[in-house]
Amino acid sequence: MKKQILALLSIVLLTSSCENWFNVTSDSETREKDQYSTDAGFQQSLTGCYIGMTDESLYGKNLSWYATELLANQFKPITQNSTTETDYELENYKFSTIEAVGVTEAIWAKAYNVIINANEELIYLNKDSANINPINYHIIKGELLAIRAYMHFDLLRLYGYGNWANRTSTLDSKYTIPYVTGVSKNVAPQLTGKETIDKILSDLDESAKQLKDYDPITGKHDASYYSEVNDDGYYKNRTIHLNYYAVKALQARVYLWRGSADDKAKALTAAEEVIAAVGNDISNSSMNTYLHFLDALSVDKTNTSLACENIFGLNVATLSNYITSYIKPNYADVDYSAMFLSPDDATSLYENSTSDIRFSKLLNQSTSNSSLGYVPLKVYQNNLSKYYAAKISMIRLPEVYYIAAECYATDTNPNLDMAMKMLNTVRQQRGLYSDLSGLTADQIEEEIKKEYRKEFISEGVIFYYYKRTGAISIPNYSGQMSDTQYVLPYPEFELQSGRQQ
Repeated sequence: MKKQILALLSIVLLTSSCENWFNVTSDSETREKDQYSTDAGFQQSLTGCYIGMTDESLYGKNLSWYATELLANQFKPITQNSTTETDYELENYKFSTIEAVGVTEAIWAKAYNVIINANEELIYLNKDSANINPINYHIIKGELLAIRAYMHFDLLRLYGYGNWANRTSTLDSKYTIPYVTGVSKNVAPQLTGKETIDKILSDLDESAKQLKDYDPITGKHDASYYSEVNDDGYYKNRTIHLNYYAVKALQARVYLWRGSADDKAKALTAAEEVIAAVGNDISNSSMNTYLHFLDALSVDKTNTSLACENIFGLNVATLSNYITSYIKPNYADVDYSAMFLSPDDATSLYENSTSDIRFSKLLNQSTSNSSLGYVPLKVYQNNLSKYYAAKISMIRLPEVYYIAAECYATDTNPNLDMAMKMLNTVRQQRGLYSDLSGLTADQIEEEIKKEYRKEFISEGVIFYYYKRTGAISIPNYSGQMSDTQYVLPYPEFELQSGRQQ
């Protein structure tokens, strides 16, 4: 019965109208009361929020391996034709076209749809806290707050402005996205950049407090502690939920985005907590939770998604359908939407290193076309084993090491040795056994930039790196980058309602 309810919930969430994300009716209120009448109902509703995040408008496609990768010009530039119109418009920042508007408005609407679902459950969770198992209460509340923070932060990164550290006073006071914490037909007010980031961090702080003593991933309790609430293994495989360490990694992301000296100190503290936990082995086979680097020698065609490195990832059941026209290891010349690196770009990016498994194992050189391009295999599904299949990375281990490296290198009293140690840890896992040494702070920052490009192909990460650091030029794009390219426009219906961007 529980699985039937979950299936029905999934259909309701995935088919809900994007344009009616504040829709509240008496019928929905009846459904809500029924849904939130049991602990299992709360678990299922939380699952529904994650299912919403896997929609192709969000992380199933646009905000992972597709739209954000096109915005970063990760691949060989697309030639405009009738089959690649949307791809071309995104890659060239033509945000006013019908094709691009369809993508950017769908991202906005679906993201707020997920936020509203999380808010709705938080309301009922707090109403019924006395009747809910304490383990369920704390974990579910922690995850819902983290989902709300995660979604708002990505909306801020997409529709707000970057290069925050170099224009703090302007962006702190400038109005940005609405931060929605309730369920109402009334329009949520816009807040300033500072107020919005503070709300994101407040939700993450509270999330971490709720999860710290209850989340199975922290290892504070053995598996038997969760037996009463772990029906159907609900609390197994914690890395497909926003677990405690994912919240700490997200805190590091947010602090680094704002980027003041104080923020970087806090980003480093959060990142180091994750790094220390991984060093002490987070993996827990009894709870089917694994979080560790995949050794270079262990990478093969069955695990190219690197899912065991996901601090937080999503299971996207329809991923193989989404990628069909784009991720084709042996694409032909007529496959105009195929995403690939040219041979020159690939060898240049990976510095012609055949020992770097990101080049030798995570790319496939097609021989079925004249360009002989290299296709990324992170989201390619055909050969993956069960654990690694249908997984999308949301926050992966290397990122917290890069965050730590950047914080060490750019501190007012930089620790360059520790910065290089963070980079070398990742490089060794990728088959680069010759450690970096003797680098200046500027050289370390250049290595960090190269590592982001090498590591996060098909993950939607590098666009945010460019935007955060205010990169004026990026590979494969001949123009100069500015707010015009970096800032996605608000939907027209938001501007008509008086929003300011």
